[in-house]
Amino acid sequence: MDRQIASAEVSLSNLSHNLNIVRNKTGSRNILAVVKANAYGHGSIPVAKHLISNGVSMLGIAFAHEGITLRKSGIDVPIIVFFDRYNYDSCLEYRLTPVISDFESAKDISTLARRQNIRMPVHIKVDTGMGRVGMSLEKAVAEITKVSCLGNIHLEGLMSHFSDADLQDKDFAISQLTKFQSLVKELKQSKIDFKYLHMANSAAVLTMPDAHFNLVRPGIMLYGYGCCDQEKLKPVMKVSSRIVLIKKVPAGTSISYGRTFITRKKSTIATVPVGYADGFSRQLSNSGEVLINGKKAPVIGRVCMDTFMVDITEIPGVSYKSEVVLIGRQGKKSITADNIAEKTGTIPYEILTSVGERIRRVYK
Repeated sequence: MDRQIASAEVSLSNLSHNLNIVRNKTGSRNILAVVKANAYGHGSIPVAKHLISNGVSMLGIAFAHEGITLRKSGIDVPIIVFFDRYNYDSCLEYRLTPVISDFESAKDISTLARRQNIRMPVHIKVDTGMGRVGMSLEKAVAEITKVSCLGNIHLEGLMSHFSDADLQDKDFAISQLTKFQSLVKELKQSKIDFKYLHMANSAAVLTMPDAHFNLVRPGIMLYGYGCCDQEKLKPVMKVSSRIVLIKKVPAGTSISYGRTFITRKKSTIATVPVGYADGFSRQLSNSGEVLINGKKAPVIGRVCMDTFMVDITEIPGVSYKSEVVLIGRQGKKSITADNIAEKTGTIPYEILTSVGERIRRVYK
């Protein structure tokens, strides 16, 4: 039997807890749970099915192929595709709802839908300050009016996205919200209404109630991380491994590539079978930590593709049965994706989504 040497334990109860925080913040609003990028590394199908069983009404993904995977697993709720303009035929075939940012996309969808005698729902995105995708505000009313005249298209949703709602200074976020509200008002005056209005990402769910409208889009907070209320959110993923070798070495022993670490005294070194191919960043070389027997063990030497080494000299009782925690809690200590992100100069999103396929997901 192939025994696990590393696993990512996904707590469905913590996922439910975080979803309840969304509900406490947003009341009866519809929830579009963002499960793109394999549910931020947690496993899109099990996570999506659990969220749906707990009342989530829509799912959000980045590209059509992610939605196809969900559909083939038996998931039937509306799935919104945020960024894919090259697979509208797949969107029609698998009943995925595309987000569009220009009139040309709308024309393409209208043509495809007309051929199949289908009325295709779409969500239109407007750029209120993110500068990524979305219709420009200056042309939005004219463009949306043109889209509304196309056949076989249903204008189901209007959306935008905050660029910095996670900052304490909310001035720019408020200006984005004000622009979106003004656009909604102007469109109503032109007799153009949408079933759903949505702008609130996790940060706005937590801190900007005026942005909740009738649909919210929580992402990172579902997985236990966010800009605030951090003490209330519960991390959903724990990543752990085992030790494949324990050895005692004399002072002056070099460890790993480049000999960037040399022992200063007689030391006990443990090798862990996880590396940068699994998402354990090479930037954690000589700076990262893991938990073993309830204590922090420093990463020494360079992180390799498949392994890294830790110094366990000061940790008693370590054996091949000892659990090695890379992300999560062990005893009274914990290592979070935030902690790792701070050490590597990134954000918890990247830490979570980098957890590789070789690390098996276990759902509890």
